[in-house]
Amino acid sequence: MFGIPLLIIVFSVILGLYFPIFGKGLSPIVPFLQGILIFLSTIKVDFNIYKKYKELLKPFFLGFFTCYLFIPLLFFFVGLFLIKINLINFPLFVGIIITSSVPLAAGSTLIWSKELGGKVEITLLLIVTTILGSPLITPTYIYLFLRDEINVNVQKMFLEMALIIFIPVLISILAKKKFTKNLNSNISFLVMGIIIYIAVSKSVERLDLVRDYLIISILLSIIFIIIILSMVSILSKAFRLKDEEKESIFIPSFFKNISLAIIVVSFFEPEVVFFPVVYYIMEQLVSPVYYEIRKLKLNQ
Repeated sequence: MFGIPLLIIVFSVILGLYFPIFGKGLSPIVPFLQGILIFLSTIKVDFNIYKKYKELLKPFFLGFFTCYLFIPLLFFFVGLFLIKINLINFPLFVGIIITSSVPLAAGSTLIWSKELGGKVEITLLLIVTTILGSPLITPTYIYLFLRDEINVNVQKMFLEMALIIFIPVLISILAKKKFTKNLNSNISFLVMGIIIYIAVSKSVERLDLVRDYLIISILLSIIFIIIILSMVSILSKAFRLKDEEKESIFIPSFFKNISLAIIVVSFFEPEVVFFPVVYYIMEQLVSPVYYEIRKLKLNQ
């Protein structure tokens, strides 16, 4: 289960580190590539799922709460504590804030929801809603958490994110009948790999500011994921969710949208991309481990 997404991300990072010259010139196409990702995600979505929201309300609420309230607050307070005791520096802190405030990833979340026997309608509803809400929610969190430290052009961030998200969504709705819904999901991962390559290429000259924090970034990512999964597990029992409802949001709950994080990084110094990329790699490593553990338990 350590599949194509992980291979693409590792390959993209290596290319960005050792062959950055090509990626630097490709920066202007990142919003276009993100638009392609949004299009590929929403072309498969039947927006009639919103008519079923009453049936999906409890798991949806838990997933949305986790994505846009629990995770941002958890990352902010932990990051703030670590920077005050000098365990991390400011660029890493900004990367943590950006990672926490972006919506859920689209491709990986659906794949894991299906593999784990989750109810895909719940996952789709959660993905689409968090993405559509991100132009307002993401800049708001960044402003609230970072306004005393740096000047953030929140209005420009909102406008760019809105254009990048809503135009592809509109096109996907209009073009749904002309395009197959069975598009290969690996296309999305390939586009995402290009985005990551460009981001790493841009930041490689300044990575010396954050590369000493690799180990703590890895440990921090794993700790964050464990806390998130523990919280989701406890609340799933409290909400009396069915197994398929729980699995619809369990792995997706911590999967953050790396490509949108990279769009937000463009408003800051390039080395800020370090933590989002490390966190994404940990996402791709933790998920198959959980899958194998769950499979062993079911076979016992």
